[in-house]
Amino acid sequence: MKTSCQVAKAGVTRRGFLGLAAASAVIAGSGIAGCSPAKPSETGADAEQAQTVPEIAESEIKETKEADVVVVGLGVAGVAAMRSAAEAGAHVIAVEKTSIANCRSNMFAAFNCDTARKLGIPDTDPTEIGNELMTQMAHRADYRVINTWLKHCGEAFEWYTGAYKDLLLLGPEDAFPENPDQIYLYAQSVGGSTYRPGIDHEHLFEACCCVGGGDETHRPILEANIEKALETGNAETVFDSPAVKLETKDGKVSAVVCKNLQDGTYTRYTASKGVILASGDYSYNDEMLQKYAPWVYAHKDNYLFSHEGMDCKGNHASTGDGQKLGISVGGHLDIAPHAIMAHIFQFGVENFIELNERGERFCNEDLSMTNIAKVILNQPGSKVFQIIDAKANDYYPIDEMLPMMRSYGDGETYSAEADTLEELAAKLGFDNDAASTFVASIERYNELCEKGHDDDFGKAAEKMHPIIEPPFKAVTYDTLKHTSVEDVSCMRLLVTMGGLVTDTNARVLDDDLNPIQGLYAVGNVQGGRFVDDYPFSLSGASHAAALTYGYLAGEHIVNGETAE
Repeated sequence: MKTSCQVAKAGVTRRGFLGLAAASAVIAGSGIAGCSPAKPSETGADAEQAQTVPEIAESEIKETKEADVVVVGLGVAGVAAMRSAAEAGAHVIAVEKTSIANCRSNMFAAFNCDTARKLGIPDTDPTEIGNELMTQMAHRADYRVINTWLKHCGEAFEWYTGAYKDLLLLGPEDAFPENPDQIYLYAQSVGGSTYRPGIDHEHLFEACCCVGGGDETHRPILEANIEKALETGNAETVFDSPAVKLETKDGKVSAVVCKNLQDGTYTRYTASKGVILASGDYSYNDEMLQKYAPWVYAHKDNYLFSHEGMDCKGNHASTGDGQKLGISVGGHLDIAPHAIMAHIFQFGVENFIELNERGERFCNEDLSMTNIAKVILNQPGSKVFQIIDAKANDYYPIDEMLPMMRSYGDGETYSAEADTLEELAAKLGFDNDAASTFVASIERYNELCEKGHDDDFGKAAEKMHPIIEPPFKAVTYDTLKHTSVEDVSCMRLLVTMGGLVTDTNARVLDDDLNPIQGLYAVGNVQGGRFVDDYPFSLSGASHAAALTYGYLAGEHIVNGETAE
């Protein structure tokens, strides 16, 4: 996603842009673990998933390699776990299903550390964030699991970004670097509170560090961490090698069997200290989607599945491998429904009225891009429309945001323009009762703006702006429009978040909530972090949790209690 740099090139100052990003929807780039969960035999779901793990005959295993720790998966969580364990002195073998290490976003929640302070991010009480996240997740996640990564995310982020030499830190008043290859850190938003009680519908925290430059993911930093691990002399990586079976000995996970995709043979990797599962989500496993995220499965056509990770045979990589492996040795998943991360970016969303295909207003528009996405799915048809009048520039910097909007989709910003509301409705395809409702909804909205109170949905008065001065314009969002993974105005499904229930050391727990010896889960294989819903109050939360638990698990699997 090319956001901050594009706006900078369009002439907007960094502080100005960051203020816009905070004022509009923030732009992106479990059972109850304290209680005994239902056993697989009671739900059937976990047991069925476990049956998909194949039996491998000893004669099919070509060779055995010895290690202290085996890490399954090389995304941000797996890379962090590999480096952390290697720096703690363990011999680590990291196996990856695809041909390269994987990363996408450039955003990490990080605070209460020197790096964050230099970027302008204020210190924050992690328990305040934790309580807000739990509230948004109906308290179905695990407080302890959440508070652990919130407490350590700043320290983990400094350790992780410290692997990259010549990293530039940008304070609030610093300009973006002109050199496109310069890798730098900046804060997503600075310069004031992002939550005003009684005005803002959602509580957003200023605690997101972003990586800029290069391809605008954090890949340069990810690769620097791989190099750091390899430089210890304790780590090695193996690609094109999905894990297909966990082995146990004397009640402890002792080895991983991997398939070598290049020649179809198998290799056993023994793990004297244990295995860390970090193989990602299950977006492309239809059976798991149907069981654990049924509303996603029911609306599959409305989502652009944006994870492009593929193995060397052309198969999607995100198929829940780690979740199934954990189940096969006695672990269990968060009880459904699982959280997903799904976004749709809308242009200045809280400032404008939003109508569905029947011409009806349907929500308080002051929603983050993850929450408006869920509301849109409940509307008839696939399209929603934002209506804007000629005075919009008085309360929203449209001209400054246009370059960003034009970078998405087909390069167009407005789908229709007219001098009357009736004409605008016709151009958008409304007819008969829907056209009348379209006009009546806007007139009702104008009355509420004049009244100074949104009787229908409770949007703050300062965000209510009448649609009265022509020309009138519309922005159309169609959840069946799947242009590309770069286009965040599509309904993009990034990852599923359901994973194996763990303790605060990322150790996978059995049905009695006791650790399974030698088995850890981090990243999107780990449960308890985001359950029922993925809250948008803390941008970069998913990356932060993955990084932090990889960092902590890598040390804990080597040093045990001394690492706590």
